[in-house]
Amino acid sequence: MADMTSSGPDPAPQPAGHGGESGPGPDVEAWMERVTSWFMGQAGWPPIMGRTVAWLMVSDPPAQTPAQIAQAVQASRASLTTTLKLLTEARMVQAVTRAGQRSTYYQITEDAWSGVLKRRLESLTSFVDITGEGLALFPEDSERAGRVRAAHRLFAWLDSEADPMWKRWDAVNTDDPAGAPET
Repeated sequence: MADMTSSGPDPAPQPAGHGGESGPGPDVEAWMERVTSWFMGQAGWPPIMGRTVAWLMVSDPPAQTPAQIAQAVQASRASLTTTLKLLTEARMVQAVTRAGQRSTYYQITEDAWSGVLKRRLESLTSFVDITGEGLALFPEDSERAGRVRAAHRLFAWLDSEADPMWKRWDAVNTDDPAGAPET
């Protein structure tokens, strides 16, 4: 766990919302539900995982206790414990501690998004090995080899593009916002 050293005693728990609000507010809640739906559709996540990631993307302060997260996403502490464990294992969220405080805080990892995408691409591009083995099973001019070859070409291309893509990302992913691509 990372150490987030702070000065002074453990402050009283603050409400989960920005600037002392009692919660995320209706606009943020609506956005959080869009994030939740996206993760449900793209990754097959249960709603609580999407809501937790969404909240940690916009929470103030960025590091939140389980109690603060549970309040913001309207979940039980028991279900949140499992969710935080899964998100930590997926390296989307990290647990942090503060010197002199007993609470564990959770926040989005610095490289959460690139890490998830890298692992997803590595998983996809590993299929090129399997399609390569499949090509060896059939005569080159057979219809079956043609279907395997179509998949092999795509995954081989994806594999060849992944490394240069990450180099380009590393070049623009600097602390200088001027280096970031336009949105």
